[in-house]
Amino acid sequence: MKTIPNLYTKLRFARRATWTSYTLLLLTLACNGLYRQQTWVLIAITLIPLLIFIPGMLKERYKTFSLLCFVTLFYFVVTVNNLFASNRNGFDIVELLLVIALYSASMMLSRWKQYSLYQPAETGAEAMSRQQ
Repeated sequence: MKTIPNLYTKLRFARRATWTSYTLLLLTLACNGLYRQQTWVLIAITLIPLLIFIPGMLKERYKTFSLLCFVTLFYFVVTVNNLFASNRNGFDIVELLLVIALYSASMMLSRWKQYSLYQPAETGAEAMSRQQ
């Protein structure tokens, strides 16, 4: 297996980007549902597919992040459809950007996490030199 330079720095960045875009997407979906005056049941149905991934994301399983990529594709389709509707709003644009960010970050996190399982761990001196 090939060695990826700065793998743990990349993992740290992808982890932050994934969690940030994930949290912001959940908030944006909830705000958009409230803005459109949807019932709480519809808002819950919108959020539940994303909330299912929290246990696997906390345990940092790379398969969870891979599956999250597939689920975000459904949100991408719905968001693009909403953008072409007559009742679109600013939340739809933000949702689209967050879905793209979440897809990209979780895909890279999944890949780099998988590589990290087979790459030897950094020693303390190597980790310190990479941070500087």
